[in-house]
Amino acid sequence: MVAIQKIGEWTAECNEGLIGTLGFSGKEVQFPGLFDLMSNPDKDEFLLCLEKDRQEKKEALKHIVKLQSESGKLLTIRLNGFLITDSEATEMGEFVFFVENLTDSLEKDKFHHQCNLISKIGYWSINLEKGIPEWNEVTRLIHEVPDHFEPTMEGAIDFYKEGKCRDAIKKAFENTLATGESFELDLILITYTKKEKWVRAFGQAEFVGGKPVRVYGTFQDIHSKKIAQLNWEAEQEKFKYAIQGTNLGTWEWDVETGVTIFNERWAEILGYKLSELEPINLQTWQDLMDPEDLKVADSKLKACFEGETDYYECEFRMKHKDGSRKWIQARGKVLTWSENGEPKIMFGTHQDINFSKIKVQKQAIFISQAPIAIAMFDKEIKYLAVSSKWMSDNDLGAKSVIGKSHYEVFPEMDENWKKIHQECLAGATKSSREERFVRKDGTVLWLSWEVKPWYDEGNVIGGIIMYTEDITAHKLVSEKLDISLNAFQQNFENAGIGMAIVSLEGKWLNVNEKICAILGYSKSEFNDLTFQDITHPKDLESDLTFLQDVIDGKRQTYQIQKRYIHKLGHEISAILAVSVVRDSKGKILYFISQLIDITALRSAQNQISALLKTTQDQNERLKNFAHIVSHNLRSHSSGMNMLLELLEFEHPDLFEMEIISLLKKGGINLSETIEHLTEIVNINLNESVDYEQVELSKILSKTIESVCPMAKQEGVELINEVSDELYVAGIPAYIESIVLNFVTNGIKYRSPERESYLKIEAKEHKETFEIRFEDNGLGIDLEKNGELLFGMYKTFHRHKDSRGIGLFITKNQIESIGGSVSVKSKEGVGTTFSVFLLKDQKP
Repeated sequence: MVAIQKIGEWTAECNEGLIGTLGFSGKEVQFPGLFDLMSNPDKDEFLLCLEKDRQEKKEALKHIVKLQSESGKLLTIRLNGFLITDSEATEMGEFVFFVENLTDSLEKDKFHHQCNLISKIGYWSINLEKGIPEWNEVTRLIHEVPDHFEPTMEGAIDFYKEGKCRDAIKKAFENTLATGESFELDLILITYTKKEKWVRAFGQAEFVGGKPVRVYGTFQDIHSKKIAQLNWEAEQEKFKYAIQGTNLGTWEWDVETGVTIFNERWAEILGYKLSELEPINLQTWQDLMDPEDLKVADSKLKACFEGETDYYECEFRMKHKDGSRKWIQARGKVLTWSENGEPKIMFGTHQDINFSKIKVQKQAIFISQAPIAIAMFDKEIKYLAVSSKWMSDNDLGAKSVIGKSHYEVFPEMDENWKKIHQECLAGATKSSREERFVRKDGTVLWLSWEVKPWYDEGNVIGGIIMYTEDITAHKLVSEKLDISLNAFQQNFENAGIGMAIVSLEGKWLNVNEKICAILGYSKSEFNDLTFQDITHPKDLESDLTFLQDVIDGKRQTYQIQKRYIHKLGHEISAILAVSVVRDSKGKILYFISQLIDITALRSAQNQISALLKTTQDQNERLKNFAHIVSHNLRSHSSGMNMLLELLEFEHPDLFEMEIISLLKKGGINLSETIEHLTEIVNINLNESVDYEQVELSKILSKTIESVCPMAKQEGVELINEVSDELYVAGIPAYIESIVLNFVTNGIKYRSPERESYLKIEAKEHKETFEIRFEDNGLGIDLEKNGELLFGMYKTFHRHKDSRGIGLFITKNQIESIGGSVSVKSKEGVGTTFSVFLLKDQKP
């Protein structure tokens, strides 16, 4: 309930019933008030109505309002109430309304209305006292009348098509009024817009005191359904006559009850009259079936019932009245299914295929004895017959394939082949000169094939025949030949040397671009030439002699150096290789010539020969010059140093003068430099000296023993880890010098900041021994000085004995005996020199 009054402004007070209806009871959300739950337009309209009711002082009031519930749903509420007025203040009053929730009933009405619209079912009624029909909205839609149309008794009857339909509705209506029996009729209606429409009219009468007072019922648009039904009945009638024309036996089977109906032709195929087989049921068919074929038929029926196939189709034998067995082809389809998916009614045909079956059997005998690979299939691509050639070509051995599916025998069959089979079953003929086929084991077959349909006596396709020829060997040979020819052509055209095909007479049959570039002629110009035309006259005779040997079969190929005459007239030196190509009978087809331009090479060879001769002469003169310079400089240096020693002996006071002291020191340095240069010259001139097997361990022991005092004085520990009897190939004096230089360097360039050591060890490689000299001395900055390390007169530490010549000489000595040297070093950490010396004597 709700009380509404106006004191200045309109206010509303709702009881718990209305608050509960709106969903606010027991909620934390505060009830907002009746007017706040209305939309503004609805609220304004409602208040205007209340104001009008108050002015007119109506006693009974009804209002429909829309209120939004707590959940957000819009509720339709009917307010039934009255106005309470104050006798002293007539302008004031209070409305009291009782609440009725119409939401559910309105939604149900709307749902029913929508259902009626979808199912096209309308309602009608006629008050017999007033004689006025009432139609609901759907009924009006079915009649296609405009909004302003008002139906009448006569007018309602006149909507039915004149004739049978109008007479039928009149008769049914009159019978209902007289007897009270209801009616249900399918009739044709002519709509307001003059369209024919099938409708279903249902009606019944309402009686009061034995007298009819009202007739009412439903009205349904069944036009689409009725038209479909009529079309189906027409098709069924056509099908009936078609079946009679095809001379097929028909059967209809109620799967649930087992009741079976056969036509007369069904019995005639087996030599009976239908009456002779009565009582007729499913057992009749089973008793006439061949027992083995009955199993096949049952399995196909099962597949159809389980939805694996859309149709039932099977060939089997049945007992004829004369005792023989006749081949029958059965086809059928489930027409209706139960609600749980079980088959109910099935219809099918029987066709006599005995003649065609015997014909096929005869063809099968012919095919099985054919000398070619041929197979015959039915419409399910199952084998009917195969030749022995087919079996052997397909590696099927002695196993039987008759009755098996081709796709079962060859499960790897691709979809393209299956498509070809279906097209041929539709009447096409397909063939291919070559087709690639991959077997299950991965091997590849190349087949030449043809597939075509075969026909029964009624000119109906009964299956396909397939002819195949295994051309795998031929295909492989052909592919290899194509590859070979293509490779030859590619090599011929793109070869880095000149290539030509030359006839027996010497004509240029084909040339590549390279030979054109070598000899200066275009391809078209070569067509007018022979190889004799452009061969240097002095080289032609030897070329023809070799060519004649090839023609006579004394040789297959030959190779010579010869000269050609370039188009511009100058000579071209070339290496010519010629081979012959013969046919299967040994007849010469052509020659293949390969031409390598060596003109530049011959010129370079001549230049190199001259240069070598000049170089050898210069080397000899340089060797003599080196000996002379080395000998003369050493003699003069020794003489000068002896004179300085005599002068110092006689006049020692002169050497207290700085200039004389510097002169003596310069003489000593000059002698050392001459000795160094002499040693380098001797190293470079000793390449022909035979190497010896040198016992490296012995040299290391001897060297360490000699420098031991020096090492003790400098505080350097010498560690020798090289095993006894280690031999390397080389010149003993060089190896002693190499070892001494690296040992003394390890001592000389020790670090004063830590206890120093020099460790010597050996590692064996495939062809060399690696001798490592490892120290923890001053180290070298290799990033800065690595490229200069083995240079002449290069020093990297301020040591009084550093001359910058030791590593240069040592590296030359190592390389002169076939060895090599590498270094790892870090400044402030130490240095490791690795010397690689040969194991065996140099050959």
